[in-house]
Amino acid sequence: MSFTFSKDDRGISGFTFPIIRKLIIPTTRYLFSPVVTNPHNVPTHGPCFIFGNHANYFDPFFINLDMTDEPTAGVMTRDQFHKTLPRIFMDSIGIVPTSKYVPEPGIVRSVMKMIDKRRMIVIFPEGGRRWAGKPKPLIETTLKLFWKMNIPVHPVQIHGSYLSWPRWADKPRKSTVEVRWFDPLHASDFGDYQSFANRCRDLIEFDEYSPPDTAKIHSCSKPAKGIERFLYRCPDTGETGAVFSPDGLHVYSRSSDLSYKMNLRSRLIDAHGEPHSIVDMFEAINMMPMEMDRDSVLLTNPGCNLNEINDKHELIKKGPGYAELTRDYLLLSLGSSKTRLSIDEILYMSVEQNHKITMTTESGIHQLVLNNASALQWKNYIQRLQDGEDPVRSLL
Repeated sequence: MSFTFSKDDRGISGFTFPIIRKLIIPTTRYLFSPVVTNPHNVPTHGPCFIFGNHANYFDPFFINLDMTDEPTAGVMTRDQFHKTLPRIFMDSIGIVPTSKYVPEPGIVRSVMKMIDKRRMIVIFPEGGRRWAGKPKPLIETTLKLFWKMNIPVHPVQIHGSYLSWPRWADKPRKSTVEVRWFDPLHASDFGDYQSFANRCRDLIEFDEYSPPDTAKIHSCSKPAKGIERFLYRCPDTGETGAVFSPDGLHVYSRSSDLSYKMNLRSRLIDAHGEPHSIVDMFEAINMMPMEMDRDSVLLTNPGCNLNEINDKHELIKKGPGYAELTRDYLLLSLGSSKTRLSIDEILYMSVEQNHKITMTTESGIHQLVLNNASALQWKNYIQRLQDGEDPVRSLL
């Protein structure tokens, strides 16, 4: 059995909670200089839910800044629990693992146990971090859980979360983040579920790419480092993998004369000093048709690492291999062993961190750790194929 710290009857380790606060909260304050607005709305005890927008690894710690008596509980992507130290420490304060976007009845039971233990429970109803700073659809079952449990629901907006550490970026940026708390919502104050759900959506469906002036980015030596994970095709030619940043500051394309310098707010500045939106470019490349070769191959990735997740949710590392996406199937090759997954066979997908894609099928769970390629592109292409889109032979 894996090691865990002993916890009290509310699921909190008195040993690790002070350690986590001493290590992580000062780091959070140093990197992001968070300013808390409406601190009187910060809950001090449970049972209650806390929800907000999610774009940054540190979002849970922004929420926990002033919670010195006890930590929040909640759920976290199972991928983090495959690492020993995060698993031990997250378990020690009552965080339970979940698979993104995969229905898991056991998670609801775990949350109900947290409620019984009078915990403050953080749940991000978008299910994962934002790539473009724009709102993602909220998971309906999460909103229904908020509605049915009849406990206070505390909304929080984290302004500057996205720009201070974009999901595609390698490193955080020294910044000022505003943590804006709102009055708690009570299901009993709403006449029906739909009006309650709409209010929840209204509170976190805002564009983080253009935050209020309270959120500021102060410094970052390489703001463009990692941009190829987001702009995975050239906005001019559509060529996959053409966009790159040689120094983490300037952004070029191997297939066009695209040339920019990225500023601290993730805008691309051209030679005339005019800013250009990476979100607009991202949306433009997603409007381009998918291009395939004569063998109907859309994407390949030699040298990727292939993993599997077993029935006990343990990560089994298989080794380096080869991945190929065609219009009909995803091929995963490991030596002489080949796994062919039809596009329709893939039931659920998630991008873990910013470089892994996990795919759930009826026969098992496969994880693809890409080598110098965009996991976001692979996920988007599979979804587009599942939606019935036909790739083209040429963009010309």
